[in-house]
Amino acid sequence: MRTRWIRWIALALAFCVWLSPLPFSLGATSVESALPSPNVPPSSWSSLQQDWKSLQNLSQKGVSSATSSRDKTSSSGHLAKSSTSQEEGVIIGVGDVGPKALWLNESLAVLGYLPATFSPTAPTSAQTARLALSASARAQTFKPLQGTWQLRYDEPNAWVSLWSPDQDTPITEGAVMAFEAENHLAVDGIAGPDVIRALSQALATGETAPAEPYSYILVTTSLPEKLELWVDGKLVLTSLCNTGIPQSPTPYGTYGVYVRYASQDMKGKDPNGTPYDDPGVPYVSYFDQGCAVHGFIRQKYGFPQSLGCVELPYAAAAKVFAYTHIGTLVTITSAPLPT
Repeated sequence: MRTRWIRWIALALAFCVWLSPLPFSLGATSVESALPSPNVPPSSWSSLQQDWKSLQNLSQKGVSSATSSRDKTSSSGHLAKSSTSQEEGVIIGVGDVGPKALWLNESLAVLGYLPATFSPTAPTSAQTARLALSASARAQTFKPLQGTWQLRYDEPNAWVSLWSPDQDTPITEGAVMAFEAENHLAVDGIAGPDVIRALSQALATGETAPAEPYSYILVTTSLPEKLELWVDGKLVLTSLCNTGIPQSPTPYGTYGVYVRYASQDMKGKDPNGTPYDDPGVPYVSYFDQGCAVHGFIRQKYGFPQSLGCVELPYAAAAKVFAYTHIGTLVTITSAPLPT
């Protein structure tokens, strides 16, 4: 009797599955689900919510996020290189050289987003120069003006060496990111159609960048590992730090900070598969995919210990965070810092 009932139940289940219009699976998750909210104090949320909404919107468009880990968390993958506007039009990105890149630098400079001044050769007012650059964008000619350049700061050398007026450099990328954040655009550092349209509007109306110090973060993996914080061309902080272990190294290069959290829970697995859960990691500034500068408690600092991030003692991390904004450049180098 028991065997007969088992057979009838099995046939009934098979029939229901055959009629079901939707597939099912145990433990499956939707790839379109929203990214988890970061643990950000309410006092900080107002200035951060736009960046988080941008990341959510981009994720819903099918952009892949970084693998979850203590330092490479899935909630903050760097979407800059693959998230530019889908609308057809001119796109100016890092590495581009020529008149369009020069036009972009001139536009950012006259709006106050670049740490450089541009002075037109022809005697003209600032308003006339802005209107000329704006009209060039509307006409899609991107014709730069004739003029001279001057960097506002001459240190550190690692930062100065990045600059070139007729090239879209990391300094340009950082300025674009700051402009995007100020104008509620997706922060990706790429001057696509949406950014160019917003630049043209800002130039025409005379909008200027918010007044804030220009910061630059320089990290060396040469032992002992150190971080330098430069503000308006002056060294204001030097601290021991930790970068990534060989199994999960911190990437070399220069990157712009694209999202920041006063505090964030970080969960994932170490390279050996051991799970971890670090609640309330403070002073988090992401600069490349899941890599960030943040505070983290260690017994010692100055050598590789992280999973790709740049870890700092809490006091140093608090000061770096206070001077960091969207677009702040972070350079990771193996060259020893000068003493």
